[in-house]
Amino acid sequence: MAMELDHEKWIPLVEFSVQKGISLSTLRRYIKVNKIPWKLVEGRYLVMDDGTFTSPRNHDPKSNSAPISADVETRLKSLEQALGMANEEISELKMLVAFYEEKWAQNSKK
Repeated sequence: MAMELDHEKWIPLVEFSVQKGISLSTLRRYIKVNKIPWKLVEGRYLVMDDGTFTSPRNHDPKSNSAPISADVETRLKSLEQALGMANEEISELKMLVAFYEEKWAQNSKK
């Protein structure tokens, strides 16, 4: 149900949504911030289908991403190690809190 206005192909939101594999709410957000060309004709929103829009779902980020540098890998390993140490410390502190709560409960009964 495409409409030709001013020699451009304008289609309803639902049709564009199905063709491009993008949700209607996302399309409405794109319209709100003028990320895609749109028109309001007779109370209906129409989106220009010029073939240049690509859905984030259809985009393959691996196709144009550079390999992870050694610097980033080193940083990642360092952060993972720090996270592991922090988790261990949290676990120890939880045990310490539980110990003191139990001791406090016993002393308050006396």
